[in-house]
Amino acid sequence: MKKIIALALTAAMAISMVACSSAPASSEETTETATYKVGMGVVVGATETAADAEAETDGQSQINTTVALVVFDSEDKVVSAEIDVAQQTTKWDATGAVTTSAADELRTKTEKGDDYNMAKYSDAIAEWYAQVDAFEAWMVGKTYDEVAGMALGENSHGYTDTPADEDLKAGCTISMSAFLEAIKEAHETAVEVEGLATAGLGSDVTATVSGAEDEETEGSAQVNSSWAAVALDEAGNIVWAKIDTAQQSTKWDVTGAVTANADLRTKYDKGYDYNMAKFEPNAVGEWFEQIDALTAWMTGKTVDAVVNMELGTNIHDYTDTPADEDLKAGCTISMSSFLAAIAQAGELQK
Repeated sequence: MKKIIALALTAAMAISMVACSSAPASSEETTETATYKVGMGVVVGATETAADAEAETDGQSQINTTVALVVFDSEDKVVSAEIDVAQQTTKWDATGAVTTSAADELRTKTEKGDDYNMAKYSDAIAEWYAQVDAFEAWMVGKTYDEVAGMALGENSHGYTDTPADEDLKAGCTISMSAFLEAIKEAHETAVEVEGLATAGLGSDVTATVSGAEDEETEGSAQVNSSWAAVALDEAGNIVWAKIDTAQQSTKWDVTGAVTANADLRTKYDKGYDYNMAKFEPNAVGEWFEQIDALTAWMTGKTVDAVVNMELGTNIHDYTDTPADEDLKAGCTISMSSFLAAIAQAGELQK
């Protein structure tokens, strides 16, 4: 379960992070509404190795999707941040048979909580989620440049991209590289949003895995992680949203050799390369264009209204597509994963 990111604006314009949803209080000295910039960054990494019959080692595909939701103030200082990672692993033997399936563990690292077992299997100072909490708290009040330029050093496990700041090291000693990349993307894509009171991040992960059966039927592990970042105003209406899906596939043959590597771009990043319009002539737009239509339609609505949107059947017989005529004009793709992620992003902000 994701924690709430709440923004508080005091008379002195002080910035703080709190554990429950609250709207910015109006300053006694000004009636101006604070304007924030908010962005979401998604960075995908993969490690893919072949099975080795002689060494009796399995092949492996591990997909890591790191996501950062960051809110910045007018001085480019971090007001709030939320970071999570979806890490799904599939293994197969030298005959191409699946030994470990990504479909068996679809929780993100934050959702795993103490089950992630970082503290149990290492000399970690705290569990993964607690270390990320410490990093997020450390970011608050710092400018983007200060965060991006943070000093890095080596931890006790030999990783050289861990915090060097003594205060931060007291609560966080994990690798920063993917976090900083995601934060950079969040900053580069951040847009100004008026009336923002809270912001939250949600996810929904699915996977389809099958082993190699013969020379013509390869093994495949496809992981889909959908992410929704949602910002609400004081009344609980959506003032900004961003949705993206990381869909990565690894394939292998009956000898355990990798035959196709994962494309590390998200669906949104692929743009026209996703080729929805090319292979679906009746598509109302490319995938990213349909997502833009969805987030535009969401703006001004409550999370409940979006999550409970009316669904119907599209021309491909998917039964979880928009039924609203205005939305259908620009978006006819499946909603299930998006709605699950949106619900999670908004449930603790009520």
